[in-house]
Amino acid sequence: MAKVSVLIAVYNTEQYLTECLDSLLGQTLRDIQVICIDDASTDASLALLRNYAAADKRIEIIPLDENHGQAYARNQGLKAACGEYVTFLDSDDWLSASALQQAVEVFERHEQTDCVLFQVDIVNPGHTERYAMPVFDSLSGEEAFRKSLDWQIHGVYMVRNSLHQAYPYDDTCRSFSDDNTTRIHYINSREVRQCDGIYFYRQHPSSTSHLVSVRHYDRLRADESLRDQLRAIGVGEGVLRQWETKRLLTLVDS
Repeated sequence: MAKVSVLIAVYNTEQYLTECLDSLLGQTLRDIQVICIDDASTDASLALLRNYAAADKRIEIIPLDENHGQAYARNQGLKAACGEYVTFLDSDDWLSASALQQAVEVFERHEQTDCVLFQVDIVNPGHTERYAMPVFDSLSGEEAFRKSLDWQIHGVYMVRNSLHQAYPYDDTCRSFSDDNTTRIHYINSREVRQCDGIYFYRQHPSSTSHLVSVRHYDRLRADESLRDQLRAIGVGEGVLRQWETKRLLTLVDS
């Protein structure tokens, strides 16, 4: 059993994969399981993954025959995750060398903590900026959920494996529904904290969030899915009202 399982959904990112994987293999925390799910890439991504797996037994590969999208791919990896904690890394992003260790140390100092957020550096061509997240010591699950609705806090974090297995990724849509999983994890957490480890989030023109596509209407379907999940776990009316306000704003924006 590893200390941390890292899920990497891979689709046609061969030009970035080396930096991504090297940042994991160079972590100060060595006891990790790296699960790479190739979502039917058409470039050389799968071959590159196999080369890395041959050189380091901590890397496991799950090749998919058809492209299903990030949430579905991560769920296939989650089934194989044996770590005490689970996090994700997009295949075009990377981590600071002590990021995983710093998150684990927060968990081990605070036994009621179920999610630990990383710091996020947004890497644009020519400049890098830190995600402006308020400093906090600890949030309740409901507080973290509410702050995530308008992204006062982001969704880049490590979570206890038991919580993640109870609430896997929402794969009802190809895009945007993975935000639902973040919010479900937060609201079901006893405590949410942050660490100083850095997640480097690469911005480039081919990123899903930058593409103009009818898939942006997946946001509406994803919002409906989260509403149903919140009702199923019996959240209070105050939380539902705040969520419905956010959902209306998403509708108007779309």
